[in-house]
Amino acid sequence: MNHRSPVGFFWNSPYRMEKTLKNFIWVITTGIILFMMFFPIFWMVSISLRTNQEVFLIPPRMFPSSINVNAYLAIFQDPVLLIGIRNSLIVSSVTTLFALAIALFAAYGMSRYPFRGKKVLMFYILSTQMVPIILLTLPFYQYFLRLGLFDTIWGLMIAYVSLSLPFCTLSLTGFMNSVPHSLDEAARIDGCSILGAVLRIIVPVAKPGLVATGIFAFITAWNEYLFAGVLTISRSTRMLVVYIASKVGEYDINWVELMAVTVISSLPLIFIYLFLQKSFMRGITSGAVKM
Repeated sequence: MNHRSPVGFFWNSPYRMEKTLKNFIWVITTGIILFMMFFPIFWMVSISLRTNQEVFLIPPRMFPSSINVNAYLAIFQDPVLLIGIRNSLIVSSVTTLFALAIALFAAYGMSRYPFRGKKVLMFYILSTQMVPIILLTLPFYQYFLRLGLFDTIWGLMIAYVSLSLPFCTLSLTGFMNSVPHSLDEAARIDGCSILGAVLRIIVPVAKPGLVATGIFAFITAWNEYLFAGVLTISRSTRMLVVYIASKVGEYDINWVELMAVTVISSLPLIFIYLFLQKSFMRGITSGAVKM
């Protein structure tokens, strides 16, 4: 008689074949997704380390023939780049702080206090995310001219706070709903005011949510181009994204310097995510509640 070993039967069983096929599909799918995510970053860095002649070689090369950092040296000698980095850091940081401070108390009120028209207000806040930014550019431009805020850093901060505030409020409302009401009620019984309960009890508990929302507000202010290009025109108020766009000329594009500036612009966002990765992931998962 021909006896089949149990090990051979296990490896040749339909269950094992199906599991192996699923693992293979999972690995292939994950590899494709990772390639699509990281190849543009790799190509951007690779282009920034080449010469202008090597960029247009056919067929293109995956790696530069030699490391060339002349593009980085050239752009760092331009004082406008340093002005753009300084303005972008200041505007993005202040925008994040103001948006989080306002959205924190707005979300606390939306989460803790029932009032008439609450659902209508939530829908109104949500509907503001459906308005294209380009429709807001002309009203901001006109009002800033009248108020003397045109071509100022403070005017740009106000525009960015108004842009980030609706999403921050909706996001933090979800985080507030996940925090038990008994925590702030116990703080009130112990003698804390509403402000003390929010700052001493709610903020430490909702820290992951604040980090996740703050990262969104920072990225929004850092990458936004339309307001930065329309509401500021002078050299002293130029943002980094506007400086990047200046590398695209009317008749030619300096691809090496353009990619070098883009790499520099991406570094702060990469560092922020690396340092705050755990809090960011916890904030994303803990905020997945019904508002």
